[in-house]
Amino acid sequence: MPEALAKLCLLYLLVWARLLGFTLAFPPLALPGLPALWRLGVAASLSLFVTPLLPPDRPFPGGAWEWALTWTGEFALGLGMGFVAGLVFQALRVAGQLMGLQMGFGMAELLTLGGVPETMLAEFLFLLGTVLFFTTDAYQYLIGALVQSYEVLPLGGAVVKGEAVWLAVKLVGGMLATALQLAAPVLAVTVLIDASLGLLVRMVPQINVFMLGFPLKIGASLLLLGLLATTLGTVIGRLLQEVAHDLLLLTRGLS
Repeated sequence: MPEALAKLCLLYLLVWARLLGFTLAFPPLALPGLPALWRLGVAASLSLFVTPLLPPDRPFPGGAWEWALTWTGEFALGLGMGFVAGLVFQALRVAGQLMGLQMGFGMAELLTLGGVPETMLAEFLFLLGTVLFFTTDAYQYLIGALVQSYEVLPLGGAVVKGEAVWLAVKLVGGMLATALQLAAPVLAVTVLIDASLGLLVRMVPQINVFMLGFPLKIGASLLLLGLLATTLGTVIGRLLQEVAHDLLLLTRGLS
């Protein structure tokens, strides 16, 4: 009985390692403003539910060094999974940064919760994505994918393959493409305004285009964002639904 209990505790620590790495790398849970004990508690609580679901007769690391290497590998795997799951939130930040710079908000950067100066729109879109993530079913799909990852990729079974590396590159490229697609309407409006002001200054050289351009671009962009608010929320919601799918693709690529 004591030996079985010891194995169960060691198994729990291995499960906790993967979830700990995930909570430390997943942007909504990795903000510096959140207490470290809170993140440790989230990983520990999820591990309590996952550990009983694993088969009791699974192969277990023999020596202390083998167990330590397995724990480190699971922690690194969790970091990678958190990075992949957080690409949607990074896309929102990049899109907001692009829109803010084009609108003229680049001179009004904020020191965000992440400790990195960003435009107001970048922080707004990130917080919007976080709120939608926790107020919709997206977080439930993500938890389900985390639990399923232990079936797809058993503890200590991760192998870095070319397929997994190529998948990570594709996901990062998809993140950049998503950011450009989200920012495209505002970028198009600001470019159109700049082109119109360029033609106007050729016709009426006395006009101060700088004083006219800043409020015009900000006002037109904010009006466009207001008109597209519902569509933007729907698109972000769909992107969040794909997080669990990307996570399972990564674990299958490493199995």
